[in-house]
Amino acid sequence: MNVGVINESCKIENRAGLSPSGVSLLTEHGHTVYVQAGAGLKAGYTNEEYADLGAKIVFTKDEVFGRSDIVLNISPLNEEENKLVKKDQILFGFHHLAIARKSFIEELLKKNVTIIGYEIVQEDNEVLPFIESLSEIAGQMCLVISGHYLQTSYGGRGIIIGGVVSVPPATAVVIGSGVLARSAIKSLLGAGAHTIALGSFMDRLRGLEELTSGRLITLFASQYNLARMTKIADILIGAVLRPGERAPIMVTRDMVKTMKKGSLIVDLAIDQGGCIETSRPTTLEQPTFADEGVIHYCVPNITSAVSRTSTKVLSNLVASRLVEIGELGIEQCLRENHALARGVYIFKGKITKKNLAERFNLEHKDLISSL
Repeated sequence: MNVGVINESCKIENRAGLSPSGVSLLTEHGHTVYVQAGAGLKAGYTNEEYADLGAKIVFTKDEVFGRSDIVLNISPLNEEENKLVKKDQILFGFHHLAIARKSFIEELLKKNVTIIGYEIVQEDNEVLPFIESLSEIAGQMCLVISGHYLQTSYGGRGIIIGGVVSVPPATAVVIGSGVLARSAIKSLLGAGAHTIALGSFMDRLRGLEELTSGRLITLFASQYNLARMTKIADILIGAVLRPGERAPIMVTRDMVKTMKKGSLIVDLAIDQGGCIETSRPTTLEQPTFADEGVIHYCVPNITSAVSRTSTKVLSNLVASRLVEIGELGIEQCLRENHALARGVYIFKGKITKKNLAERFNLEHKDLISSL
């Protein structure tokens, strides 16, 4: 089996599809790994490190696509990469097809490809291993981001998160109750923030309250409560996830208008369209903008800022699954590995996710009947 790793630096993406360790695992099992020169540099891995562990270094993206059965990408493919995809290839990565253009998807369907999205791979216990592993990182980063952009010199309110004697702490409002929200909550509470979580699942809210020994204030995410809490928030974290679907808008522009001037919004759902009406994607080079007097941090690939840690996490998750595909073949692997099967957007040119097909008015074919 031939596996390809593209250089994604042109997309302002610092993470790599595989670490040298992941390459080593695949080559030990007899597979060939083609790594585009420079693919790991922003994650701290040189071409020599990859080559020493068995990778074949190639110098163009076209070579990677041309030689590989499976191509690994992190950020969604761009137009140039979409054109390089070959017939019958398997594509692994964060594809977020729910917010792609219909013409983009149709071009891939014509090539009879199979697309597996890291963001919708789901275990039997409903754990999303790729999303949840990166969510732990992203949640911790909320603390760093918040402390930075609340400073006066960045247009923030000029406050510190934990407060000091005679001055109360910042108020952090987290929308969501999953792993992403939990990681953000733990970090913010640990820094001393007055932290409030709003969610739609009572059992998850109860779990969060128990995890934090009652220090966390929990509320049901009704429009009434959302409107009340946005008014008092110094930090508003959007951490709502619906696997394979566009994120729902939880906070409206009218709510944002009521927020304190210089307060901060971090929309962690921006990869899937964002859960705050005023959000729009930004980059690590220009991560913020102001709207309605509120600073917005809306970087889709937020964990790319800590590229080495994120690359290791993703590589650990995907390498073992690639070994399994190499041993069983893609069809048998999907029959046996239910988690991976749930991650299939498209199988051999047919959309297997009903909600995706309905969104774009395209034909749907159930994965089980396709195998």
